[in-house]
Amino acid sequence: MRTSLVLWAGALLAVVGCSTAPAEQTAPRVGEQVADLWVPLDEYSLSRPDLLTVQYAEDLLAGGCMRDAGLPWEPLPPPPEEDSDPLNRKRYGLVEPELAERHGYHPPPPAEDQRTRDRVWQAREALPRDHWTTAYGEDGEGGCLAEARETLRRDVPAVDTTLLNGYIGQTYEASREHPEVVRALDGWSTCMRAEGFDYADPLDANGDPAWAETEEPSDLEITAARTDVRCKEETGLVEVWSAVEEGIQREVIDSHPEDFAGFAQAKEAELDAARSVIARHGPAPAQSDTEPRRPSDVVLGP
Repeated sequence: MRTSLVLWAGALLAVVGCSTAPAEQTAPRVGEQVADLWVPLDEYSLSRPDLLTVQYAEDLLAGGCMRDAGLPWEPLPPPPEEDSDPLNRKRYGLVEPELAERHGYHPPPPAEDQRTRDRVWQAREALPRDHWTTAYGEDGEGGCLAEARETLRRDVPAVDTTLLNGYIGQTYEASREHPEVVRALDGWSTCMRAEGFDYADPLDANGDPAWAETEEPSDLEITAARTDVRCKEETGLVEVWSAVEEGIQREVIDSHPEDFAGFAQAKEAELDAARSVIARHGPAPAQSDTEPRRPSDVVLGP
């Protein structure tokens, strides 16, 4: 399957762009360990701020199209300065003590920028039919939004996103089966069992169906989440797992240079196109003065 990263971004934003968590609560800050989580394939994928930048550029173009048709268009907010919900946040399960204490395994409430974005989407769902059709087309796949996506991706090289996603999934699964990670997982599981929680894997704990039975986390869920985070700290699971995954991903990148050169070119072209649109049609998203940290900046545990 060959497609633009613009479409791939839109698919991912369907996941990261909407939250069912209580909007009246304050979003927790992103923990330092989560902010530092990074793997080599992140260089070839769109981060959440990248996705929001592309979405914002599309929205600016769509807004111009709607105004040309004589119709109003409430714009999405610009991408925020800081990433309030990194895509790697639960790559290795729950790791943030504050999330565990406040929300257990339930999703945290969205940050203010996301609540604003959600309100815009909800307002668009209630547009009069003629407005909606102009924006989305008769079948929801056309209109000004489709025209905006087409304009934005005009000079973006098509890439096989299923191939990139395959590399991401394969390297992740390979890391889970690596002897060092297996030992760390066994240690984490033993630590959890000592407190009465029988899980073989952190993702099993995170996805326990029992947690979905209540709107708010139970005392048992909070205790399990606290124990989960503590056991990860005691076993060094996240440090071990991320270091192993980094090594596996670097080997894959080195083994398929042409594929990854293409992924990098497409990502750069897509972001350049989005930033160019933003520069012409709207205020540029705020830029953080803090550069993302790389594994070389992080002191790994035992």
